[in-house]
Amino acid sequence: MADLAPWLPPVLALLILAGAVYGWVSERLPTDVTALLALVALLLTGVLTPEETFAGFSHPATLSVAAVLVLSAGLERTGVIGFIARRLLAPVGKSEFLLTLCLMAAIGTMSAFVNNTAAVAVFIPVVLEVCRRTGARPGRVMMPMAYAATLGGLCTLIGTSTNVVGHEFAVREGLAGFRMFDFAAVGLPMALAGSAYILLVGRWFLPAGPASSDDGVSRAWGYRTTVEVLADSPWIGRRAIPQRLRRAHDVELLALMRDGRRRSLTGWTRFREGDYVELSGTTERLLALENLKGVRLVRPAAPVPAQSEAGGGDSGEALDRREVVVLPGSPLVGRTIRDAVVAEPHGTVVLALHRPGEDLLDPSGTVHVRPGDVLVVEGGRKALAAFAREPGVLVIGAPEPAGERTHKLGIALVVLVAVVISVAIGLASILVAATAGCAVLILMRCLRPREAYQAIDLALVFLLAGSLALGTALEKTGVTAFIGTQLGELGGDLGPHFVLGAFFIGAMLVSELMSNSGTVLLLGPVALTTAQQLGLNPMALLAGVIFGASAAFAMPVGYQTSLMILVPGGYRVRDFVRMGVPLDLLLAVIAIWLIPQTWPLVLPPP
Repeated sequence: MADLAPWLPPVLALLILAGAVYGWVSERLPTDVTALLALVALLLTGVLTPEETFAGFSHPATLSVAAVLVLSAGLERTGVIGFIARRLLAPVGKSEFLLTLCLMAAIGTMSAFVNNTAAVAVFIPVVLEVCRRTGARPGRVMMPMAYAATLGGLCTLIGTSTNVVGHEFAVREGLAGFRMFDFAAVGLPMALAGSAYILLVGRWFLPAGPASSDDGVSRAWGYRTTVEVLADSPWIGRRAIPQRLRRAHDVELLALMRDGRRRSLTGWTRFREGDYVELSGTTERLLALENLKGVRLVRPAAPVPAQSEAGGGDSGEALDRREVVVLPGSPLVGRTIRDAVVAEPHGTVVLALHRPGEDLLDPSGTVHVRPGDVLVVEGGRKALAAFAREPGVLVIGAPEPAGERTHKLGIALVVLVAVVISVAIGLASILVAATAGCAVLILMRCLRPREAYQAIDLALVFLLAGSLALGTALEKTGVTAFIGTQLGELGGDLGPHFVLGAFFIGAMLVSELMSNSGTVLLLGPVALTTAQQLGLNPMALLAGVIFGASAAFAMPVGYQTSLMILVPGGYRVRDFVRMGVPLDLLLAVIAIWLIPQTWPLVLPPP
């Protein structure tokens, strides 16, 4: 970088940052691929050295998050989360308010110590089961559950990866960092106030949602699929008129493909053998078409093993159908359905696709999968159970996972308590304690090594490494210092509370569109530089960034848990906006009021 013009490195750093943020927001590529491209760009342009570029992979923040994910997986595989969920929700009567209250209290408390994604994934089938039994509507309880999981994570150091990342970043910068329950002074009031708002006000903004079904496939409208007209079909010779299909089968005719070309629906076009017909409707109606003579649901070509490891290829096993939510970081993101790996490992195939808020054409093959997409897949029960354990997907109503080691439940709980106590009393750092806990879980066979590897979200690892590298680039090229100076001059006139509020709201807005942990790593250096310029407490501004990054509830893309409940709750994006915007504002007021009382904005003179 020494040979470059002085103005060029900061420009390059900002351009690479802009490209990375655009990639993360647009999701045209998987988040890990975008992060990798950012790393390569920083390296090839000479903005960072190889050591600086890849230092994020060994950063304590990255390693600590990975260790906490493995700990949560151990609790899940030993049945701790499922045991607690079923015991707490079993006595709930038919009161929707009581169900929501018990659910929020249970998952909120648990998420203070367990990864909230794992908690929500286990709670979803339990909640659907309770809704079927009590008649409650999933749409009334799913979003409060997911939000309570996030609010619970605000209260402890290990409650969310955002807190862990913020702590390790502070320690690496020479600050004291945060202890296990330091966040509770602000996070607990935020959680209580947020829960009260959701229970008393917010839940009335929610739709009832689709009824909970026994087959794992909802009755929501908007799925797209393709059927083939066979030689013996009674459709042959009939005119392709949308109104006729709507009256006869309650589905919408979207398009007709013949000889590889899309034919216009003029009203005179007639069906022929070999036509591919694109249809839209509820999953129930679309799947019922397979019972018609001469009509076949198109299953994208994919290698299906004759005898898969999971048993899904056993020809004697009855096939089942389930909805699969694609989560951020899934290996399916960015691939077409035809080329996706859904069918490769376990012998499952895609029958239909739904993308909330969008109309899709040709879902059978060429549409690229995005986070939040919902696929209807078909396979044997063993295949679906094995697929449900794959990273980056949530199988709604999947069969109970085989091999839960419930006899190891006590060991997993002891390990969790030991990790929490050792960090709380300062006996070990979060990285040391969590890593040791992972080792104990594996040695005691609560978790197999392969399961531990699968629990580590590699997309998140690459995202953290990329965000750390971008932060280093902004510091090295002077961009952080420049922004901090400008904010310092502005904040000097408006006061420290305005600066704190600006960082909180800025982090909240950025986190509505991209990763919460990545937001902390990008805004953290700016917060510390601004604190130095104004003589403020850097821990106070960093706390504002951390809490702001976690208090992003107005869009479903900010959290995996929001995408996980999108389908079983029957939500649309506008439901998150109506519920989340007032919640964001409420939490902002509480945080900006309480943070200075815990971390004084102005440090006393030495």
